[in-house]
Amino acid sequence: MRRPLRRLGAVIAVAAVLGLATSSCATRQTGGMRVVEAAEALRRSVVCCTELSGAPRLPLPRTPTSVDIGKTSASFEFAGRKAFFVLYELPAYATPYSIFVTSQAVGTIDDVALFIPRIALYDADFKQTRYFDESSLRNRGNDVERTVFVNPSNRGDRYLAIYGADLSASIHRDYSQVTTQTIAAAGLFLTLHNGVDGKSTLRTSPGGTLQIETSGLGPAPK
Repeated sequence: MRRPLRRLGAVIAVAAVLGLATSSCATRQTGGMRVVEAAEALRRSVVCCTELSGAPRLPLPRTPTSVDIGKTSASFEFAGRKAFFVLYELPAYATPYSIFVTSQAVGTIDDVALFIPRIALYDADFKQTRYFDESSLRNRGNDVERTVFVNPSNRGDRYLAIYGADLSASIHRDYSQVTTQTIAAAGLFLTLHNGVDGKSTLRTSPGGTLQIETSGLGPAPK
């Protein structure tokens, strides 16, 4: 009788592990929750300044950098609409380079939030020289991305602002997901397969996570 009891104990242990995993997924924030939080944070935020020239700025990253856009970010009224943003100071032009911007979707598989970035470049007097809206973004799964090239003709660009689009929209689409999980308990290995067909909602959000990466720039001068 010992072997059946041992196997029963293993099955109970597996069930406990699965229960913990299910509980963990249940507590994960959905895209809808994140949108509500970001919208409320933006509503409560006080714009940093009346002119963008007075906004806080950062040097353009030379290494891949993750940037959280949200309640700890500055806000500013772009064309009369308040948005969270980040402002970068570009290095003095020497050679052509590119800036790769990716906005990463967050949430759960069936409820996703995505920050839709708009990108504007300015000269030394903060006169806008170039502008890229959401129509120029490329899709990578649920993420979106844009590459900004700085060439000799753009040597007058000195600042780059990334801010949220004033959109409030959602997209519904079907998805299929197959997962395989191997669990070991008391010397027993179980492989579990699970397939799900469902509908996912992708929501635009005033906040999110950006990945910034540059190419063609050397290390920052010391």
